[in-house]
Amino acid sequence: MFICKNCLTKQEKANLSILISELPDHFGEFYLTKEKLRLYVRENLDSLFRSLNKGDKILFGDKEQVVAVITGYAEKQIEILDYVTKEKKLVPTRKYVTMITKDESNARKMLEFIDYQLPKEILFCKLKKNNPILKIFYECGYTFFGARGNEILVRRLPIKVPYIPFKDFEEN
Repeated sequence: MFICKNCLTKQEKANLSILISELPDHFGEFYLTKEKLRLYVRENLDSLFRSLNKGDKILFGDKEQVVAVITGYAEKQIEILDYVTKEKKLVPTRKYVTMITKDESNARKMLEFIDYQLPKEILFCKLKKNNPILKIFYECGYTFFGARGNEILVRRLPIKVPYIPFKDFEEN
């Protein structure tokens, strides 16, 4: 059963800490970005829990051995410089998905659950080119958006009607 939350109880935090420590992160992609720095979740669980309290979301399944974090809700807008007009303007932040999972089938289930929970959001995910779950992202409706070095940025546009078997999910 999958759960989507942005505030966790002490027991849930303890359970998630154990689950995150047990799951393999072969590609080093389970991280949060704060002020242009990558904070790896395993070493910075407090940063994860603080960002959840500010509005970011965590989705997890204990039996399914998968955890996903969606960041970008805590910062509603960021200030950028328009190079043409030389003026500063506010733009909404991107919502990024970062996931750690035991296998590819659980990644697919999690992406379907994300579609059900957040159908109106534009979502991004940055993955290594050799990560096997990249093809799962493509199969679940994410498209190529950009690349730099050995990483690919994929994007999912809002979906109209998500099809999800409701029996697997619990809403909170």
